[in-house]
Amino acid sequence: FMIIILKKTAREAWSVFAPYHNKFTPFRDATMGTCAYKCTVEHCLNGLDLGIKLGWYDYKTFDVVEYQHYEKVENGDLNWTVPGKFISFSGPLNVTDKYGSFTPEDYVPIFKKMGVTLVIRLNKPQYDRKKFIKGGIKHMDLYFLDGSTPKDNIVDEFLKACEAEKGAIAVHCKAGLGRTGSLIALYVMKHIGFPPADFIGWIRIARPGSILGPQQQYLN
Repeated sequence: FMIIILKKTAREAWSVFAPYHNKFTPFRDATMGTCAYKCTVEHCLNGLDLGIKLGWYDYKTFDVVEYQHYEKVENGDLNWTVPGKFISFSGPLNVTDKYGSFTPEDYVPIFKKMGVTLVIRLNKPQYDRKKFIKGGIKHMDLYFLDGSTPKDNIVDEFLKACEAEKGAIAVHCKAGLGRTGSLIALYVMKHIGFPPADFIGWIRIARPGSILGPQQQYLN
């Protein structure tokens, strides 16, 4: 409320809770194992503050109905994690499964409406990439292992492709969380100077569960 409505800075908002700073439990990642990385309330406030300053969120124009619609698996499981530039989404399948996962054909009209011109796949193929291309959306494969950090050549190719693309870019791995969030974070860190810990706070507000395991330390 202080940041969004009263236009206070993250530091000003956090200072109000100074007596309790050591009492808040940090957020952890969405993996099952022990988590050695602490995403704090302060990181989330910093991320929200900078996101607002960058024009990524405005409570007056934010469409909460659309957000809640598209975040559901049966509606695409997608979120704008960098509004106007990057959409994170769950990996499509060739055929819809029992959970209602989307096919490329389901995504094409949604992405066209949202201005997406490129899809980047980071996991092993589970659908025919030609289905996006046939729909007028470019497609790129940059596979690396689930839960791992990207090698330099993957990072370089991702950054080069995203820097060259005029339209929005939809990025996915299997769940659209770890690998997806990590590469998007690297782009934002390079081009905006967004502090990594604060971006992890931001992206977990925009798409809960993003960035996992060693990816947290890698970005920092």
